[in-house]
Amino acid sequence: MTADPHPSSLKDLEARLSDARQRAGIQQEEERDARTDGGPPPTSAMGLALRVGIELAAGLAVGGGIGWFLDRWLGTSPFLLLVFFVLGAAAGMLNVYRLTQAMNAPDGRGGGTA
Repeated sequence: MTADPHPSSLKDLEARLSDARQRAGIQQEEERDARTDGGPPPTSAMGLALRVGIELAAGLAVGGGIGWFLDRWLGTSPFLLLVFFVLGAAAGMLNVYRLTQAMNAPDGRGGGTA
């Protein structure tokens, strides 16, 4: 008794998957052709502004939180809170700087201008 290695249900599944992959490939090519510059899809100004705000707020919150926790633990209030708050602000600004450099790069990857 030899069993069929590919029952008909598996063959049907393979056929449907190959059709779906083919359709997805065609759709990806159409999207690629729609973009003339070949870079990443355009981002709205509102989305960029929201990302900048979140980057800054996250840096401040994380830095301040670490400083507050260390001050409570080591009893050095408010020294470490101030130090880590400034470090968090610097990290947030560095992230925003990297974002603007990536936006201005010709290839969209942040490699600088050519």
